[in-house]
Amino acid sequence: MHAIDLAAVFLAALAIVTSGGVLARQRYMLRVSGAISLAIRVGGNRWLYGVARYVGGELRWYRALGFGTRPSKVLRRSQLRVVGRRAPDPSELKSLPATVVIVECSDGIETTVLALGESAFTGFVSWLEASAPMS
Repeated sequence: MHAIDLAAVFLAALAIVTSGGVLARQRYMLRVSGAISLAIRVGGNRWLYGVARYVGGELRWYRALGFGTRPSKVLRRSQLRVVGRRAPDPSELKSLPATVVIVECSDGIETTVLALGESAFTGFVSWLEASAPMS
């Protein structure tokens, strides 16, 4: 076998193993209790897909593609307020399903826009309302 053939086989095997690792991570994260599929808007109309998990008073969001074990974004329930809720705009339907709910949230410092399914939205609102009253 030529060196080029060996390199091609090695790169193909590496791509398969990497893809398998990413998919296994996603499956594991979605099977954990309190996990939901959730997209976050970054910069204009760009949406990043991922998996979010409720852990105590935090909603931890992990990017869909990657190997990282730390959350990419953490939303703290005690600081979070829902500013608005709406259906996706026609321009957003290119990257989001028509059935999602777009939720704009604020923690007093920055605004975060989330896209989640109707049942996940109900769970999100219930989780927010379960927090202790502000004093």
